[in-house]
Amino acid sequence: MSEIRKITESSLVKVTLNPEWSFVPGAPEPDWQNRFESGIPFRMEDELFDLDALTQPPSPVLSDAVVYNRFHADRAGIAQLGVGCDWWCEVFVNGQACVSTFPDGNGTGAYSPENNPFFLPVKKGENLLAIHVRRGTAGWTFSFGRVRFRMPDIPEIQYGPWLGNPDSGKMSIRFVTCGDVASGVEYRECGTEQWQLQWDHIHGQLKRRPFHVIHLSGLKEGAQYEYRIVMLDPRDPERRRYADAGHVYKFRVPDSGRKEFSFFYTADLQFLPEEQMRILENLLRAADAESCDFIVLGGDIGNEFSPSALFSGVISKLCEKEGSGRPVVMVRGNHELRGKEADRFLDYFGNSEGLSYGIFRFGDVAFLVLDSWEDKPSGTPGEKYCKYNLDELFVKEEKEFLDEAFLSDEWISARRRIVLAHGAPYSHFDSWPSIQATLLTLTDSYFAGEKPKFHLNLWLAGHTHRYSRSVPGTDVIVAPPGSKKPNRGGRNYRYPVLTVAGPNKAQTLQASAFRIDVKSEKIVVRAFSPDGECFDVVEIENNGTITEIKSLLSPQKWQHSSPDGRASRQRGSQTP
Repeated sequence: MSEIRKITESSLVKVTLNPEWSFVPGAPEPDWQNRFESGIPFRMEDELFDLDALTQPPSPVLSDAVVYNRFHADRAGIAQLGVGCDWWCEVFVNGQACVSTFPDGNGTGAYSPENNPFFLPVKKGENLLAIHVRRGTAGWTFSFGRVRFRMPDIPEIQYGPWLGNPDSGKMSIRFVTCGDVASGVEYRECGTEQWQLQWDHIHGQLKRRPFHVIHLSGLKEGAQYEYRIVMLDPRDPERRRYADAGHVYKFRVPDSGRKEFSFFYTADLQFLPEEQMRILENLLRAADAESCDFIVLGGDIGNEFSPSALFSGVISKLCEKEGSGRPVVMVRGNHELRGKEADRFLDYFGNSEGLSYGIFRFGDVAFLVLDSWEDKPSGTPGEKYCKYNLDELFVKEEKEFLDEAFLSDEWISARRRIVLAHGAPYSHFDSWPSIQATLLTLTDSYFAGEKPKFHLNLWLAGHTHRYSRSVPGTDVIVAPPGSKKPNRGGRNYRYPVLTVAGPNKAQTLQASAFRIDVKSEKIVVRAFSPDGECFDVVEIENNGTITEIKSLLSPQKWQHSSPDGRASRQRGSQTP
């Protein structure tokens, strides 16, 4: 089962099907699945064949037979094919059982290989396919061939589970099943006996699909909970199955009164899969992310939104790092708006309101998650992916949501406030400044100016693929040599923007991450490179004073006090 979970379309072995088949009427003889037997030859030029044509008169209902085929594989591994049969069949490859429609039958009268896709182990060279078929009442149609890649319906987890959408008294649980499997979550507070069950459903109808998300609410703040994944067996929906033999996972619910915690932030992991995994692993290790309370992915985790690549890559890596007990906060970047499945982003990563933006509380900090939208307007010539975006409508809806959310107690009662976004309204150079314009529209009326309506302690961003850190109230940007001047200066802003690096041929630093330790009276931000170096450290006091502990401006240090906007240079420690 563990091998099946790791299968992707690119890992499958391609096989060459043989059009020549052998039909052996009658019940299977002993050891039938392990040897080829010559019978009535027939040839399948396409994916359908009427087995009744091989016997005269046509075979009666419930007649049995075995069909054999010898096909070729270029290498050993796992392949995928599909079978349909009027009305029952069981498939063996090289003597190993692969799929069976006994006792329930084919399930549909539209016979196609897509009816029952299955994985099959193959060896290099010739392989033996043996299929026991039983005739139905309507005929004896047999269908076999290649299928579009998909997981067969098996009541097991392929990816996950992982947590998301942390909030006071709330948590979401996400996972991917092997095929279309109705699923839910049983959960309870640790130390109690009674399990509660919540299914993944739409108005009472269980969802039979691979991806599942369960939004839990009404949880006890600060309490530890345990959960397990429950499924209906697709072959016998009266039977409930527990994933991983009923393995129990645990998580702790955020407490709005908590004053100290930590989290990890990175973005712009637009690398080839192997390099992406290596860089992410190194950043997680450098920042000691396993000791953090949650993980933030700040957008552009690939060049386009590809759920399968994300699940098999970054999400699986985070699941290895206790993702079942540590929430992952997903921020949408502009590249998540691209690709054939971009319109499914909210299906997978929307919050409990189905949105890509919102406010959540972790401890005494209110986190504002913003959707920065696309960096190119929908009218940009030649950029076809932009044509699916309704820019003005989206910005209007997000602005209306924020105007209302900023009146909530969850936001107003917070001692500190942090923005998680892909872009920023200032401190960034961008040849396509649409993201800056969007964020200006969304937030300037609340956060800009010498006396903003709400004081921000920190803004975390990505997008530019250049590491940078703004000095509030000034036009100073702490950044590696050669960085470009921002489109917009920071004299009108009293909050710091810290931006991770990304792949950029003009820069030495190709990726980075932040570890943020929230203390009672300050926030400590450390920046890490993939080689493990901690190269930038600042302390942000609750009153806005920012002290550099380690800086790219070494040996000169900046200390800035907000909200008066004055900054002064001083010598500082080089110790992280």
